[in-house]
Amino acid sequence: MMSNVAVEFSLLRKIDVTAEYYRRVTNDILLNLDIPLIIGLAAPAQNAGKLENRGWEVGATYNDKVGDFNFSVMFNISDVKNEIIDLKGINETGLTVNREGYPMASLYGYEADGYIVPEDYDANGSYTGATQIGNFGPGDIKYKDQLTVDTDGNGSPDAGDGIINTSDYVIMGSTIPRYTFGMNLFGEYKGIDLNILFQGVGKADGYVWGHSIGSFYEGGSMPEIGKDYWTPENRDAKFPRLAFNNSNNQQNSSFWVKNAAYLRLKNVQLGYTIPKNLISKIGISNLRFYVSTDNVFTISKFWKYFDVESPVLSGYGNFYPIMRTTTIGIDLKF
Repeated sequence: MMSNVAVEFSLLRKIDVTAEYYRRVTNDILLNLDIPLIIGLAAPAQNAGKLENRGWEVGATYNDKVGDFNFSVMFNISDVKNEIIDLKGINETGLTVNREGYPMASLYGYEADGYIVPEDYDANGSYTGATQIGNFGPGDIKYKDQLTVDTDGNGSPDAGDGIINTSDYVIMGSTIPRYTFGMNLFGEYKGIDLNILFQGVGKADGYVWGHSIGSFYEGGSMPEIGKDYWTPENRDAKFPRLAFNNSNNQQNSSFWVKNAAYLRLKNVQLGYTIPKNLISKIGISNLRFYVSTDNVFTISKFWKYFDVESPVLSGYGNFYPIMRTTTIGIDLKF
C-alpha cells in the first residue's frame, strides 16, 4: 500500500520548490517461520512479514542575476523512517537484527556504561557491580545490567540480576541514515564560473569493530588510534586497557557505535570560458579551462582514520577510503 502527497510551486520566477510526503506499507514479506521439528523438514518461506516506510523530501532552487553576475542555489533534503510492523514473533540474533518496532538491520548488543575502575572493587578485591564477561578488570568496558528482577518481593522489578549475558542485549542504533541532504552553489561572472557541491547526512549510527580498530583483537596488532588506551592515569581514554584476546571488550556493544552524521564538501570546480569572439575565427565554438577537486574536506565525529561515507555502518571498516582528487581539464568544442 502506497500513499503520498506532493506540492510544487514557484515564487517571483526565481524560486522553485517541490515537497512530498509518503507512506508505504509492504505486506507479505517472506519469512521462514518455525514449524514442528517432528516434520523433519526445513521451514518453507511464507508471506508473513509487514514493514512500513514513512518519509518526506523537500527541494528548492533559487536563481537570480545581479548585473553580470549570475548565480543559483539548490538545496534538497529527505528523510525516511523505517519500522518493522510484524515478524510473527521471530527474534533474530547477531550484530544486526530485525525486530518488531525497530528499523531493519538495527544494531544489537550490550549497552556500554563507561569503564570498570578500581573503585568498583571492595576492600577485599571483589567486584561490586554486575558480573561482567570473562577475566575482566579495571580498564575494561563496563556493560549495563538490563535484565531486572524483583528483589523486595513487591511484584515489580527493581534491580538487575547481577550477571551480564545475552539477556542484557538491547537495540543500540540503526544502520539506516536519516536526513540526507545536498546543496549546490553556482556563480558565473564574465566567463569565470564556480561550482560548489556539499552533501551529508544529519543522523546515522556507524559501527566499526574487529581487527581494524580493536587492539590485539583475536591476537592481531594495534591500530594507530589504539594508542590512546586506558591506564589508571588515563581514565578518559578512547579505548579500553591493553589485553590479548580479552573476551569482555570484544563483545558487540554500544561502545563501538559512533555518530556517523557528516557534512562533506564533495566538489569544487573553478573554470574560465574564453570569449567566443576570440575563438570563433579559428573554428572553435567553445573553449573552457577548469580545475576541479573532489572530497575537499569532511566534518564528522566518526572514528578517526575511517571514512564515514564508506560502507562502515556495521562491519570491520576494511574499505579503501575515498581519496581527494584534483583534475585539470579543457572543454573544447568545434
